[in-house]
Amino acid sequence: MKIGILGGGQLARMIIEECNKYAFEFHVLSNEKNSPAGQITKFETEGDWNDEKTLIEFAKNCDIITLENEFIDHKKLKAIEDTGKKVFPCSENIKLIQDKFIQKKTLQANDIPVAEFTEVKDLSDVKKFAEEFGYPLILKSRTMGYDGKGNFTVNTEDDITKGINELKERGELMCERFVNFEKEIATQVVRNTSGEIKVYPVVETIQKDHICELVISSGQFEGQIESKVNDIAKKIVTELNYTGVMGIEMFLNGNEFLVNELAPRVHNSGHYTIEGTYTSQFENHIRAVMDLPLGNTNRSSANSIMINLLGKREGESRLKRAGVVLANENTYLHMYGKKQTRHGRKMGHITVLNNEIQKGFDTAYTAAAELDF
Repeated sequence: MKIGILGGGQLARMIIEECNKYAFEFHVLSNEKNSPAGQITKFETEGDWNDEKTLIEFAKNCDIITLENEFIDHKKLKAIEDTGKKVFPCSENIKLIQDKFIQKKTLQANDIPVAEFTEVKDLSDVKKFAEEFGYPLILKSRTMGYDGKGNFTVNTEDDITKGINELKERGELMCERFVNFEKEIATQVVRNTSGEIKVYPVVETIQKDHICELVISSGQFEGQIESKVNDIAKKIVTELNYTGVMGIEMFLNGNEFLVNELAPRVHNSGHYTIEGTYTSQFENHIRAVMDLPLGNTNRSSANSIMINLLGKREGESRLKRAGVVLANENTYLHMYGKKQTRHGRKMGHITVLNNEIQKGFDTAYTAAAELDF
């Protein structure tokens, strides 16, 4: 089988790394030559994934198409489908998810708990929303937002104009009630085309400067919280008739939670699953789109700590001191093959497995500090 992936970044790379054992032929469409995924397959096409002609030509060489990001115009994905090729997640799913305002309306229509939100056409819409829900509030671009890009915290009326001016280049806007959450949590849910569903353990995510710094997989959410999250995750993918892995981010307050965002793809909060569960999110994504039986999503270790490796300088990437990191027991280093590093860019991650969670934290932070990349 020839599997095409739209996008050649680290997510596509990890999909290929995890599934090469099945001898599938992976084709990658990337907007750069020798992309992270392109480095590990001989079938890389350099081109613009938002160019319809390029997409259709790429798809001709593939049996099935999947994607590593949600930024490709759903109309372009529909054009691929119209040629008879299967795309997972399908264009209709991407249409409902890639616009965050439509995404929230879809969740609300299916009785999924979300924070109050409204469409923003101009400054008066934000003022009116603030009159009802108060400050602070979160102004968001409806599309093209990730890792905190596309979000602006409005603390007072004086911030509204600045926020609109900062975000308007990304497209249409919306705003949401600010949530005073206790914790941020996430899960991945996977569904194949036959309707089999499996849900990964609920994890805690720690953000720094709006970018995920740490993911903690432990037993802290077992019981009522995990059961409720599982129900919500299964309901979402069932109602959408979704195929593949979906990342779901939530806010938690006690036993109450709100769905923050959906990601129609494998997700950063699930990188720990490579070593920390019996079947990684990356393998299960391909199993799902190929309609194969789904693998075991249970934890394979009592605790898994995943820490993102973010660029700290500008320039050429050169990995140093990896041996110091790998000398730690049950410590796994993943570098994404990005040639250039820059401040805040995701260059790789480290996963630590440990039965004592504090030792896991200590090892993860120490290992990340040791590396120069």
